[in-house]
Amino acid sequence: MCGILAFVKKKPFEGKTASALEKAFALLKPRGPDEQGAFHNEDIFMAHSRLSIINPEAGPQPILQGNWVICVNGEIYNKNPNLHHAETDCHLIPKYLDKYGLDAMKHLDGVFAFVAYNRDTQQVVVARDMIGVVPLYYCDFEGGTQFSSLLASCIATESSVGAQIVRPGYYASFKVGESPTFKRWARPYNPWSDLTLKNAPGDMVSLMIDSVSKRLMGDVPWGVLLSGGLDSTIVATIAASVAKELRPDFPRVHTFCIGLRDSPDIEWAKKVAKELDTYHVSVEYTVEEGIAAVREVVRAVETYDVTTIRASVPMWLLGRVLKRRGIKMVLSGEGSDELFAGYLYNLYCPSETDMVVECTRKMVQLHGYDCQRTNKALGDNGVEARVPFLDKKIVDLAMNRLHPRYKMSGTHPDGPKPEKWWLRETFANIIPADVTERTKAQFSDAVGSEWIDALKTHAEGLVPDKLFARADELYPHNTPMTKEAFWYRHIFADTFKAHSSETTALYTADSIACSTGPASKWHGAFKRHLDPSGDAIQRAVEEE
Repeated sequence: MCGILAFVKKKPFEGKTASALEKAFALLKPRGPDEQGAFHNEDIFMAHSRLSIINPEAGPQPILQGNWVICVNGEIYNKNPNLHHAETDCHLIPKYLDKYGLDAMKHLDGVFAFVAYNRDTQQVVVARDMIGVVPLYYCDFEGGTQFSSLLASCIATESSVGAQIVRPGYYASFKVGESPTFKRWARPYNPWSDLTLKNAPGDMVSLMIDSVSKRLMGDVPWGVLLSGGLDSTIVATIAASVAKELRPDFPRVHTFCIGLRDSPDIEWAKKVAKELDTYHVSVEYTVEEGIAAVREVVRAVETYDVTTIRASVPMWLLGRVLKRRGIKMVLSGEGSDELFAGYLYNLYCPSETDMVVECTRKMVQLHGYDCQRTNKALGDNGVEARVPFLDKKIVDLAMNRLHPRYKMSGTHPDGPKPEKWWLRETFANIIPADVTERTKAQFSDAVGSEWIDALKTHAEGLVPDKLFARADELYPHNTPMTKEAFWYRHIFADTFKAHSSETTALYTADSIACSTGPASKWHGAFKRHLDPSGDAIQRAVEEE
């Protein structure tokens, strides 16, 4: 996972501007520890910190091709048989900009955030993929506009103001000297106007095999994050079946799991790994190690959202292990729960229309939650995460072609079904049988419920009552409702500029089990629980 930085100038460089950009660029090096490159002229400064996965000998970015200079963070999966030995997958972007102009993004198959500069026309093009798998921010800086992969880099100096997220599926095309105006290039979700039941698409398995296969491209050691749940098992099973042919350099799949001792994920992952014959590594961490890492995790993941931080800590700790073992890329199962209604609160969805609306809300917000967690927690350790479920064709199937009844579970018209029952049935002949029966567990729950209890207990002792009583005064935007949330918010405010809490961090105070706010009202018992964990679902319903 790489890091990009660009500064489009409106006035000539000054000495302090150059030193500020050096400071900002240094913050990106953990994401791209292998090599760094830069380009600058009177119009623009561009820098790139590379994590070398495809053709490691190709050299650093920025890419100079024809009239274009471009910095890219991402992976492009379009087949490119004419790829030169000194090129990577990202060299396709300037070719597509020449071929398709501002429609280039529609023709790219992959995930990306890029800044491209045309040396002849002084045109600058900035774009982010339609889901937001990789991050991108922008802000005003020294009379120009700065773009960066990290919030910390974007606001590295006091001169930076107005930091914002480049929204997924948006782009800006502007001339040097102008300010960017962002427009949508992708509308990935088509609203359902006709809910007449249709047969489910029959190509999910083949699409998933293709998605996993193309994400195995690379020339470095790789692995799969395996929790033993449905989603990660689907990914690991397919990877194990195609690795010998597609990755003869590393044909045996390495799988990795993390949790507290005797946690559910640790035990389930061992079972699945044994059945798939992977080289499996179980990483056990202690509550004390996790709590000690919280401040670093808030810095790395750049959020104060409670559920995200709970899950980011073990993922960040796992990233350290992956780095030490020489793993530079992993496949992960993110996105499936949003696409196929896999969270426990989805069991109580009241109607097919509500299901459509909720899945759309979850996908629109995904870039600020699970995508951000996975990308930044691992990226801070120089590890790239690839997410097969978020392939553009699978997203289209799940959101636009799969009738919402196939996502209904506890309130299904034909009677209660388990969450993601359609996905379970679709892959029943491929994955180990026991996995199809396993109930969904949120990552932060599945690594061990002791973890969440310890975080809440620690926060109770850490945050004084008098200070917590001033929460609405100190943090009027997204006011923390618990001491645990207050703790994370305090770290975030101490680490980043205050205004960034309003424009660059997504936070859902009234969530339960990863729901959006409106969905947290689906069951009368939910509103009595401030805790957003998956376990809260079970407790709430049992107490009803």
